[in-house]
Amino acid sequence: MELLEKISTEIKRLRKQKGLSQESLAFKIDIDRKYASLIEKGNTNLSFNYLKKVCDGLDTKLSDFFKNIEE
Repeated sequence: MELLEKISTEIKRLRKQKGLSQESLAFKIDIDRKYASLIEKGNTNLSFNYLKKVCDGLDTKLSDFFKNIEE
């Protein structure tokens, strides 16, 4: 599995675990819902700033996020 695919899969898993829809997460972190969908599908290269924003919206530390990807 490529890194971008691992990142997008982890974002989707965490979002669902938190009980958030794509729309509610997008609203919470002030991004377009369509962009949130592209992120979860792995169809866009996510900047580090946006990854940080997503992690903040999911109440997840970046360090924990990457630990989950490595496992």
